Amino acid sequence: MFNMQRFLRLANAHWAEYRKPYIWFIGIGVMLHFVLMLIIFSGSNGFMTLSTDGQGVIYYCGLFLTAPIFAARYFQKMSKRESALLVLMRPASVLEKWLLAFIVVAVLYPLVYTLAFYICNIPAWWLSKAQAEHYYLLNAQQQTQSYYPEKKYELFFILSSFKRWQDFVQIALILTTLQSFAVLGSLYFKAMPFIKTLLFAFVILLVSIFIGIVFNSNPEAFFNFWDANRFMKNPAHYFFLFAWLAVPSLLWLSSYLALKEREVA
Repeated sequence: MFNMQRFLRLANAHWAEYRKPYIWFIGIGVMLHFVLMLIIFSGSNGFMTLSTDGQGVIYYCGLFLTAPIFAARYFQKMSKRESALLVLMRPASVLEKWLLAFIVVAVLYPLVYTLAFYICNIPAWWLSKAQAEHYYLLNAQQQTQSYYPEKKYELFFILSSFKRWQDFVQIALILTTLQSFAVLGSLYFKAMPFIKTLLFAFVILLVSIFIGIVFNSNPEAFFNFWDANRFMKNPAHYFFLFAWLAVPSLLWLSSYLALKEREVA
């Protein structure tokens, strides 16, 4: 059952309880980003790291590293019996609790992360662009042997990095798969959920690699599915499409069922 007023009260209570941890989480990410920028600029030609492509690499690495960690921390109180009872006894349905988790983890966090990234990246980009212009102008005039090919130092824009809509779909599906897996692990494992989820992910990775080696499979065909010029060229593409859509959907559904099971228990 879903009730909008009850859902909004749940959202307000969640924000009142977790706003400080969320602010600290984003704040630590911002500080780490600034430390990374200091390390980059400490080198003689560190500005080359912050080309347009370099900014994109930093953005996506940070997103894919922090998003699953944030997702795993959403239900962190469920790991303790005392705090878990408080979470489960809140006057809201399982669907409302799960939907709020999905909105916060899968929708709001990427948006907030993007905003925090640009707060850190814009000053660093402005400085790197100024250093790059000075460097390339000086080397062009002196024609030194240490001259590097000129790179693009425009500000990285997320939407401009997607050449086609398929690129956005692929990134979104991979990200939400990692997030849903982290949420499911935090609900399924009752003790030390973060460590167990991490170990389970590592086991899945090893098993996948082993199966790929034994059966001489081609994982590039699966991961390059969205790069195909035309979809559905052969029956295997139907399976690839089903897998891409079914895996994150089933993981989110499993997290809902795990939350429901915890509440019933």
